[in-house]
Amino acid sequence: MYTLVQDIEASLNKRLLYVSNSKYYLILFLVWPFLAFLFAVANYSQKNAKLVVYFFLLYYGFSFISSNPHMDSAGYAEKLIKTAALPFADILRIVDGFFSGTTVDIIEPLSRFLISRFTNDPTVYFAFWTGLMGFFYLKTISLLHDRCLVYKNWTSYIVLGFFICIAPITTITGIRMPTAMWIFFYGAYHVVLYRDKRYLLLTLSACLVHWSFATANAVLFIYYFVGNRNIIYIPLTVLSFIVPNLLAPVFKTLANSAGGAVQNRYKGYSNKDYVASMQDSYEGASWFLILFENLIMYCLLAIIIIIQLRYRHIMKSKSERNLFSFTLLFLSFANFGKIIPSFGGRFSVVFYLLATLYIYIFTTKQRTGVFNFVKLIGIFPMLLFSAVQFRIGSESINTWIFYPGLGLSKLISELSLTELLF
Repeated sequence: MYTLVQDIEASLNKRLLYVSNSKYYLILFLVWPFLAFLFAVANYSQKNAKLVVYFFLLYYGFSFISSNPHMDSAGYAEKLIKTAALPFADILRIVDGFFSGTTVDIIEPLSRFLISRFTNDPTVYFAFWTGLMGFFYLKTISLLHDRCLVYKNWTSYIVLGFFICIAPITTITGIRMPTAMWIFFYGAYHVVLYRDKRYLLLTLSACLVHWSFATANAVLFIYYFVGNRNIIYIPLTVLSFIVPNLLAPVFKTLANSAGGAVQNRYKGYSNKDYVASMQDSYEGASWFLILFENLIMYCLLAIIIIIQLRYRHIMKSKSERNLFSFTLLFLSFANFGKIIPSFGGRFSVVFYLLATLYIYIFTTKQRTGVFNFVKLIGIFPMLLFSAVQFRIGSESINTWIFYPGLGLSKLISELSLTELLF
């Protein structure tokens, strides 16, 4: 009987793998997109599988829910509708604004304007941004996934799963920042680990999506030319937790001297009303929303410190030493940047990605895959962080994308996952 059950299970697995390896991937996607997505995730090493995952991200964008007025996405949807009423000649104002310095982020207003020439449907707009962010999001995940194919172990899968949840596709509600972040991170991956200067052009392009990545690129360029100077980076990191306010005048001076849009953005982020609103939002937040970011920050730091103290001999290659040094430098930048509300906190997410990448590489370098301290220290903070991201992201997820029938979400009244579950 036991042998019969094994034979049936093996036969089913063979058939499932056959379907996932064939042209029926796309046919299955037309019939039931979410089921095709699950098959694709299970066989992600295949080219067709990656394409199906990307298609499902686009489907999420085409079914995007932007009705919550408290989320940035509602503002972007409203802007699209207003832009659709403008004459085509207004495109010159966008281009002139970029060259005159009155605007910095040219990709969003330009893409919004061009999309508005064809439709004022926000889901088309969000599908475009989901496609752009999703491309670099999946390209980065593929880089990490390929490492996992060499030495498979549960610890690596847990850390990879957390990496995917740090800034998932649902963060597209903020449009510019998450897109710029994944563009920057994908480029920085090659620049830092492999000293491939060609990708500096890619990291610089992130500035066209969100102006603040000019500062992140400055940090990357400093590292590229200075190199691994841990004798500087380690004390700087320690100081960044103690005396971040020392750099407040420097940020203010740089922003004011830059003039134009940069100066206006700095004033917007540092004025008293904005600071007050940020403080009120934190005071009204649930305890876990306040806890989860601090918890994951110190969890990742603790794991990295243990690796450096006890397992440095494992992480001794040039690329791994490069990643460690840049992660320290970027953490210092993010901590000092927190003196400006909503600035440093955003770049803390990039630090989470860098730190998790370092830990992930560590877990893939050991054949046994048994690193109890990584799971012991990290499992609760990682689960909490991922749960919060899921709760926030569920606001924009249309429940009907999980049902059979491609396009069903466009035919039935929208129902967010938040409304269904919470």
